[in-house]
Amino acid sequence: MHKLPVIFLCENNKYAISVPFSKQAACESIADRAKGYGFPGISVDGNDPLEVYKVTKEAADRARRGEGPTLIEAVLNRLVPHSSDDDDRSYRSREEVEEARKQDPLVSFSNYLKHSGLLDEHTDREIHDRIRMEVDEATEYAEYAPDSAPEDALKHVYAK
Repeated sequence: MHKLPVIFLCENNKYAISVPFSKQAACESIADRAKGYGFPGISVDGNDPLEVYKVTKEAADRARRGEGPTLIEAVLNRLVPHSSDDDDRSYRSREEVEEARKQDPLVSFSNYLKHSGLLDEHTDREIHDRIRMEVDEATEYAEYAPDSAPEDALKHVYAK
């Protein structure tokens, strides 16, 4: 209604914890839900970084032109269980998981960049090592950070 310049990006990994999407929602795709709010919804192959970039850029251009929000549903494969407490073997076959791994966007995009001559093995390793270090540092920080004060739960939720 207000034509706000917003992009809603939903990562649809085809499961709601241990329930397949087909048993979670009556609509064919999450993107279909945007129509009820009067703006476009686009479903894209989330395993294809270039396609995700393309539709996101189009949505950003649309927002900058004042044409309002867009919902992007990136449909991709969940490669691991929902959490450390989840045993996905009870609701997914090993064949499904192995097939999904063949479409891992990190691997396929890395291969694409190497094949295109834009990435070599040494640089790829450096990137992976730097990312691993950043994730490890952030995890350690979060694990040892003090608990927030209960009154902070409402911070930045309501205008003053």
